[in-house]
Amino acid sequence: MSRSVFPMWVFLAVALAIAVVAFGLGQISRGAGVPLVAAATTLWVAYVAQRGRRIAK
Repeated sequence: MSRSVFPMWVFLAVALAIAVVAFGLGQISRGAGVPLVAAATTLWVAYVAQRGRRIAK
């Protein structure tokens, strides 16, 4: 049986934080939130995958 890398609430909190920051940035400069979302979600997925590999060892 596999375990989750983080509890579900952590994933929800990170998604909410990314969305709020991207929204705020988008309010300051039109379209600026899109690159932030792309970069932040890519980094988050890479971090979770790396952590999952370390836990699985």
